[in-house]
Amino acid sequence: METGGTNGGSGRADASGGSSRADASVGTLARGLDVLQLFATASPELSQKEISALLGLPMPTVHRLVAVLTERGWLDRELGSRRLRLGLEMARLVPALLAGMRLPELARPHLLRLAAEVQETVNVAILQGAEIVYLLSETGHRLLTSQVSVGMRLPAHCTALGKCLLAQLPEDLARIALGDEPYARRTERTVTTWSQLSADLDQVRARGYSVSEEEYEVGLVSIAVPVHWLDGPGTAAINVSLPATRVTPLFREHLIARLRQAARAIDREMP
Repeated sequence: METGGTNGGSGRADASGGSSRADASVGTLARGLDVLQLFATASPELSQKEISALLGLPMPTVHRLVAVLTERGWLDRELGSRRLRLGLEMARLVPALLAGMRLPELARPHLLRLAAEVQETVNVAILQGAEIVYLLSETGHRLLTSQVSVGMRLPAHCTALGKCLLAQLPEDLARIALGDEPYARRTERTVTTWSQLSADLDQVRARGYSVSEEEYEVGLVSIAVPVHWLDGPGTAAINVSLPATRVTPLFREHLIARLRQAARAIDREMP
């Protein structure tokens, strides 16, 4: 009886201790989520002091939370500064979130219409790190045309979709996303250094579209424009890929105009 009573008492103590630890873990998770939410509601860049003031948390608590979030990739430090911004780990949630927002379904009729009109392959993709991921592809009725599959990944630095998506990021985040130089060379026209690519991304931002002319594959040209998702900058992009022999100056202008029209139509249907 005494042994049984002792065991029962120990069991209650363990249960109480476990419950306390669980409550503490839930509280820590909640505070971590509060920190992440600040970057959407307060400012895209914050210091630890600002986080402490906005959430009313002690600086040691903020320091521990930021350390964990930074280590896991949910937060990133701005280059040459102590200020913080959301990290690239957030991008891993984008495919599932986009699926939940039905982006492929909303974009499909517009891509079908464009592919039928220009008789070329039209795609939607997002950025994940140094690669693009295809969410949707519609093919025109030509024998000679590019073929991609949903989920297919290609390097961002040498594709029109990739450069379009990189141009939507702040420069330091775009550079971090691409990783170490030199970037893989696919053809003689592939840009392999950040200094060269950065100048190209500046042009993309200025004109509102990107072009890859035989940078990924010899004989292949692609033109891409951003699709604005939610209230932020473009986080998806659509493109037309076609053989270089079919890209006349007049047809290029037509493609750019039609891509922009399709992007605006998709934008209007986004929740």
